[in-house]
Amino acid sequence: MKIRLTILCENSVERVSPAGLLGEHGFSCHLQTEQGDYLFDTGAGQTILLNSDKLNIDLTKLQGIFLSHGHLDHTGGLRQVLERTGPIPIFGHPDIFQIRHSRNGNQLRAIGIPWHKEQLETLGAIFHLDRSPQQVGTQLTLSGEVPRCNEFETGDPHLIILDEQGKEIPDPLADDLSLFIDSPNGLILLLGCAHAGVLNIIEHARKVTGQDKICMLIGGTHLKFSNTEQLEATLDRLEELNIAKIGVSHCTGLRQAQQLADRFGERFFNASVGQKIVVDNL
Repeated sequence: MKIRLTILCENSVERVSPAGLLGEHGFSCHLQTEQGDYLFDTGAGQTILLNSDKLNIDLTKLQGIFLSHGHLDHTGGLRQVLERTGPIPIFGHPDIFQIRHSRNGNQLRAIGIPWHKEQLETLGAIFHLDRSPQQVGTQLTLSGEVPRCNEFETGDPHLIILDEQGKEIPDPLADDLSLFIDSPNGLILLLGCAHAGVLNIIEHARKVTGQDKICMLIGGTHLKFSNTEQLEATLDRLEELNIAKIGVSHCTGLRQAQQLADRFGERFFNASVGQKIVVDNL
């Protein structure tokens, strides 16, 4: 059976998609694998059910849900999904319920998961939260904490948490996880926002799985907030790895996505709502 990925939530909509699909600031991807169907993130909550229905994705058949990190735009639709699925395993990191904010000038905005853990458990959430990699069947590995190994993938300084004294400090986002999918063509790296840094995630994936070949990178890369050094180093390393497909979403940024498109040509695509990827075709 082929592995299929379908983008359900993203900032933009694929041009040739069915009519009526909607975009939102967020991300969600449906996975169809040999061992069952899974959901990676749930978007912000405005489009997950509508887009799933229009794309004929039956959420009641899900075997589990992966959460990349505890931001609203990746977890906001979780309650709606649970109301449809009933009891289901949810895999993530213990810090997903951390209270989080984003600072824009003098404005401080709450951007954490909008639901209490107990609320979600009442709806059927069965949490499997771990800092270490979690193997789910034979094909899927949730990364666990990604070591920050290089100096230039420094993260977004506007994302903060409050310490015990109420002082603002940079959010380490230790809960930023990615999903490593084992395919006949190599590893597929599915990213939520890549707050840990795309290159850090790649090296961690190779170490955790023991596989060197990466056939596809897909999802949010957070390159919109990168400096020139980080962007150039990322482009150079991706070129060295000779990745067959690079599909970017959500927090990549239009200018940065264009630079990726210029560099990688036909290997590049926008992973927008409605985009369907069949891995055997890589």
